[in-house]
Amino acid sequence: MSDPHVRPLSHLVHVGLVALLGILCSTLVAPPPAHAASRFYLRGALGTDQSRDTTVSDLDCASTAPPALFGCGAGIDGKPLGARGDFGDTVAVELAAGLELSPRTRLELALQSRPSLTLDANANFLGVTGDQPVHGDADSLAAFVIGAVDLGRPGWRLQPFVAAGVGAARNTIDPVRYDFPGLGLDAATIVRGGTHTDFAWTGAAGLSFRLNDAASVELAVRYTDLGEVRTDAGKARIIRQAETFDLAIAGTRADLRTTGATLGLRYRF
Repeated sequence: MSDPHVRPLSHLVHVGLVALLGILCSTLVAPPPAHAASRFYLRGALGTDQSRDTTVSDLDCASTAPPALFGCGAGIDGKPLGARGDFGDTVAVELAAGLELSPRTRLELALQSRPSLTLDANANFLGVTGDQPVHGDADSLAAFVIGAVDLGRPGWRLQPFVAAGVGAARNTIDPVRYDFPGLGLDAATIVRGGTHTDFAWTGAAGLSFRLNDAASVELAVRYTDLGEVRTDAGKARIIRQAETFDLAIAGTRADLRTTGATLGLRYRF
């Protein structure tokens, strides 16, 4: 399930986060000049996020009580058993309250909502010909502590900045439907949904434009790792031409990572 292409970015953001927190800590230790008194602000942003490729797999492919959905080994396409796809595009809404620690550094608590994620994948079960489409609606609500540093000189009206944060995400998915048109017109397996809370982190870069002493417009691009989306173990509905029945199935997991752009307004008090 790990994505080797994400590791370098993850490492860079982790390093940047450490450096960013170091700058913020030094700001706290050294009192700011008199003209740079801390100021409280609120920030709102709206944007779009695109999910990265992901794979739905068993929490434990060797589970037998209850049995794993996919099991271990290779599927019909020669790849490890699972379902490959993504969670599509979604609107992203962000609300934050923060404090300007110095003319160049900020610390804030932010809430991010992604309400319209949709799992769209294709499974590779053995013994099934043709496509095996997988669908399930999902959403994510995350909270972050974010630090931001302006890269230009204090007083610049157009200000480049970087930001990074850590927090937690609550990811929910509705029942997931696995269709098997190769087995019959209505053949499907429907597994339970689930809610999972996981560690999350985010990194962003952007530009802010100061409208006046109180308000600034911000445009940013960001990468967010929201942890895992999981389905719960429990009864799954098995629909075949000959019969329909319920069968206990173990849980599954999929990584949820997004990239996107936001446009926001920061207002100082």
